[in-house]
Order: sequence, then C-alpha cells, then structure tokens
Amino acid sequence: MMRIVITNDDGIDSIGIRELVGGISSLGEVYAIAPDRRLFGVGGGVTFDKPIKVDEVFLGLREKKAFKVSGTPSDCVILALDLLVKDVDIVISGINDEPNVGDDIRFSGTVGACREAAFSGIPAIGVSLEYGKDKNYFDGAVEISRALIKTMERYKLPKGVFLNVNVPNIPREEIKGVKFVKLGRRRYRDRVQKVLDPYAREYFWIGGTLTENLEKDTENDALKENFIAITPIKWDETDYNFLEVMRKWRIEF
Repeated sequence: MMRIVITNDDGIDSIGIRELVGGISSLGEVYAIAPDRRLFGVGGGVTFDKPIKVDEVFLGLREKKAFKVSGTPSDCVILALDLLVKDVDIVISGINDEPNVGDDIRFSGTVGACREAAFSGIPAIGVSLEYGKDKNYFDGAVEISRALIKTMERYKLPKGVFLNVNVPNIPREEIKGVKFVKLGRRRYRDRVQKVLDPYAREYFWIGGTLTENLEKDTENDALKENFIAITPIKWDETDYNFLEVMRKWRIEF
C-alpha cells in the first residue's frame, strides 16, 4: 500500500491540510506531519539550533497517524523520511491557502518541503490555492492532488524533480482544466516600509505591492484563465550551459 506523507506551512490545524488528508486517505496510508503553527517565509529552512518537539495527534480523517512538530516543513519531511514513517512513496505539501508562483517560491515553506523530499529522491507535489475573495474552494485542489497521485504511479518523475501546483480559488465546476507551464516572475515595489514605534524607534516591515505580470505561459497566466497550473521544478539549480562557458575562463589566482 502506498505511503503518503502530507505536510504544509500553515500548521496541523489548518483547513487546507485537513481537506487534503480527508480527500486522499483512501489512496493509501496517509501520514500528516506538519508544524504546530502557521509559518511565513521559512522556505526550505531546517532547525539546527534547538531541539524539535513531536506530538502525536488525532485528526479523525482516516489517517494512519498524525503528528504536530515544533519545526519547519522541511523538518517535518526529514522526520518523516528518517524516523516517523520511513519507506515513503510520495510527499504532498499543502493545501496552501495562497498561491506559490514565480519568485515567491524561494521563500515558500510549501515548496521548501517538496525540495527537501526531492533531495532525498522522493516524489513530491506542492499544492496551493490562488487568493480567494469570500471563501476558499478546496475541492479542485483535492481532486487534482488525487489525480496526480494516481498519474504518478504510471508516469514517474525524474529524480530531483517535484511538481508545483497552483489551483484557481473557484468552484470545481468553473475550473477549465490543467496547463503545464513554466515558472514565471513575481515582482514587488516598495518592498521595505519604515515604521516608528511609540518611542520613535525605527523598525521595518518587508512586503510590498505586487506589480503586474505580463509573461505568458506561466502559472499567473494560467490562473487568470481559470486553469490549474502545474510546473516541474528541479532541485539542481546548476546552469549547465554557462558552466561549459566558465570552464573556458582563465582566472589568475
């Protein structure tokens, strides 16, 4: 029976992970191993400077086991692969309640968990929803997760490759289909805001306002057209073409 590990960066109590666990528990042994709180911008960070606490919990969603972890999503994956589960067949990270597209994936804990799995040779899928207006529609994200798990039993991912999936936040019947697209860009302006506390001391917020993205054949483009966007991403970021150019360099050292 397939062993499926589910994690996220929104915490074990988030609606997204519970929808996902309940939605795919019939496909195999499902283990939910997620942070004990919501995390922002942790990327693929791993906890080295303090011990990690792990508590078993019960979700009541036909999971095999569930754990809350005092560490990051990447910590959760490492614990799953090396201790809590072992012999893992696939890691699913999500369902994140905001998109992970373009430049933003560099600090996404959702994507960071997938990258950690890929480093260990385990297939992984990160699943995120586009921003919603009045509510979050998880049905489409659950359905594409189930479909991809089944599909990947037939079509194997290359070693070191994981899938980043972004789903329109609309009712399932309004989703037009699936597009396989490249990673786009996501640029911001006014990224640092200076604020004064009541004692006139400076501190800063990092964020910014999203600028318009006009690239085609990207996740942003697909989401705007109400398609699910699927992007294959490699952990190996080596630029092999330029590596060959560099090997012709002469460096005086």
